[in-house]
Amino acid sequence: MTIRDLSVSADCGKHDTGSVSARLHVMLSRSEFKDGVKEALRHYVRADVLAKNALLGSALITRSTMGGDPSNVLRTVIVETARTLFDHQRDQKIYGALDLTYFNPVSKQEAAAERLGVSFSTYRRSLAAGAERLAEWLWQQEQQILSLAADPQQSPAPALNTEAVIPPSARPRLSLVVLPFLNLSQDVSVDYLVDGVVDALITDLSSCLPESFVISRSTSFTYKNRSVPVRQIGKELNVRFVLEGSVLVEATRLRINAQLIDAETDVHLWAERFDKSRTELFQAHDEIVGRLSRSVGIQLVRTEAERGRVKRDEWDVADLVMRARALTYDAKRSQAAAEAVDLFRNALQLDPDCVSAIVGIGLTRVYQVLNLYQPEDREKLLNEANGMIARAAALAPDDFDVLKARALLLRAHGQFLAAIIATEALIARNPADPTAYKEMGLNSLYLGMTQEATNWFRRADAIAPRDPERWTWLQGLGRALMQLGDDTGAVAALSQALDSNPHYVRGMAMLAAAQALAGNLSAARRHLEEYHLREPNMTISQFAEQRSSVPPDSVSEVYRMESRRIFDGLRTAGMAD
Repeated sequence: MTIRDLSVSADCGKHDTGSVSARLHVMLSRSEFKDGVKEALRHYVRADVLAKNALLGSALITRSTMGGDPSNVLRTVIVETARTLFDHQRDQKIYGALDLTYFNPVSKQEAAAERLGVSFSTYRRSLAAGAERLAEWLWQQEQQILSLAADPQQSPAPALNTEAVIPPSARPRLSLVVLPFLNLSQDVSVDYLVDGVVDALITDLSSCLPESFVISRSTSFTYKNRSVPVRQIGKELNVRFVLEGSVLVEATRLRINAQLIDAETDVHLWAERFDKSRTELFQAHDEIVGRLSRSVGIQLVRTEAERGRVKRDEWDVADLVMRARALTYDAKRSQAAAEAVDLFRNALQLDPDCVSAIVGIGLTRVYQVLNLYQPEDREKLLNEANGMIARAAALAPDDFDVLKARALLLRAHGQFLAAIIATEALIARNPADPTAYKEMGLNSLYLGMTQEATNWFRRADAIAPRDPERWTWLQGLGRALMQLGDDTGAVAALSQALDSNPHYVRGMAMLAAAQALAGNLSAARRHLEEYHLREPNMTISQFAEQRSSVPPDSVSEVYRMESRRIFDGLRTAGMAD
């Protein structure tokens, strides 16, 4: 008999907490389970609400030897697990955020941040990371118990032990340990700086990489000052990837090297280097951590997608979702978006409540509109995106990708002020994502805050100058600089954007306009001819109306007025009115 044979439907929303046997039979999906953990956190002090929590029917709670009221058992499991996971001194801000928000709540979140002595954004970031890591750890414990129960040849499933090791079979595919970076300076007085980079990386990767498992700081730092082969670390921690690096702190310079290694094959997958002035240390910290976490996240998804089973008909939900995500990172091919949607749909056939697949379709549809891949299908694509994002939000309202999809959808609908508010929340959750700063820039641009927009675009590029989506914020920067009259700067930005994504057709026309305004008519006409090969007979009026990624009547009057310079450039380059 399998676990599936023992289960009863969890979709009816009714969980019998009256008997242990009934509760043992409740099966929860990953998203349902993690939502249950986060709901238990939110209502930690409300016994009446906890009594209705879906986790009371989980094996994690029913197999506990604590006894007593299940609600109290759940409360104890939550708080004791949090204490164990974040027991190291450097994890205290994470535990402190959980404690002052849920376990011993203060009146306002701003007061919690003040008590912890951190900024509000750092507090929110720690809170989100703590809740996600706690939910993921408990989910893995649930899978361990169910896996043991499903195989009669294994030892009986143990009672809950918050220090138990997660078995290899239960480890997520996107599992990673960030090892302590080497301090090449041989000066112990700067150890705090080296360790701080690693601490921030662990927190960022835990919060910004969906469905991943990042080993806690307290465990990863047991390898400090030890020379252990990567494959051995992978086996000891049951992780698929290892991120290691070094820091050299000199009198005037700070040099950081990082590399991602496949723990199963010992193959180096990716490397990054940073060279910063010592005086820029604090300003550069977010940039370094942001670029590392973003790049590592993308590389992990791509590598794991390629590692999937060879036969397509054998791909499971995780294979399909990761392959789809890898395609969405390929911004150079518009057809990749359609392929990604097909893979997400296949994943939903296997798991209709897979939030990653649902929101993946919604996000991809919005990108198809915003990137002008299918301008003729704008309304159809946005209608599907609306439905998918709402469906994902109903299942996982706090999911980072769901929040990101909402912000993008607001821009696509021309609701720029609302989009800015939504994007500010994203930045508070994950300051490492350059696309959030790009969104701030684009929304500011459409509202007529052009100089402010250039600052947002430049901030995105400082965080991720080799990101696969770099062309999106460079396009915005180039347009903003043209509107401000900096035509030379616009040519530089738009040239780099076209280098990053030579298949973005609109970029050829924008570069032609900038070159014409800068006085380089031969180059302008050459790029406009290349553009007309892709979109022949395009006129300026059509370019303004039909090739707009947002509703033309939603932009500000300042934006309309400043955009006339771009149309003048297109006219000078040779485009007809």
